[in-house]
Amino acid sequence: QFPRGALIKYREWYGMKQGSPNVGLKLTAEEVGKGIKEREKGEKVDYGVLDPAAFAEDGGPSIASRLGVFFRPADNKRVARNGAMGGWDQLRQRLKGDDKPMLYFFSTCKDTIRTLPALQHDSVKPEDVDTEGEDHAPDETRYACMSRPWIKTVTTERKPIDRYERNEREEDSWRVA
Repeated sequence: QFPRGALIKYREWYGMKQGSPNVGLKLTAEEVGKGIKEREKGEKVDYGVLDPAAFAEDGGPSIASRLGVFFRPADNKRVARNGAMGGWDQLRQRLKGDDKPMLYFFSTCKDTIRTLPALQHDSVKPEDVDTEGEDHAPDETRYACMSRPWIKTVTTERKPIDRYERNEREEDSWRVA
């Protein structure tokens, strides 16, 4: 049984040129949209996120509008400033989870399973990954994690409250808290 709040990636459509990792199929937005619709046939999909760059309308309709499938813009922050949560941190946190991981992959997600563990750190920014590597499926997983942020449960030990507390001003006086 999966823990409440866990993300489960049960399938993917990677679109890689046969035998050429990190090379796409060069499909149009309309072809990608058609492929998504074919794969989602018979399912009720209420929520999806897409790289915010796909929503740019500079010189014509956006890629997102041409897909014919509804997506929300993803939060694509790879890493965050000043200690705030970033995408790779959120993904790592979900992989670690509490007692159980909070991110699961079906065996049908072969490209995520193949590429996520192989990611290398960026040599200049070690909290990020090397974007020259094959990071497409991990990026998509990062978008999903950022669309449903998860925070590890923090438990703090609470000491019992002593109703009688020493008054620091007078050595021998006591008061009830």
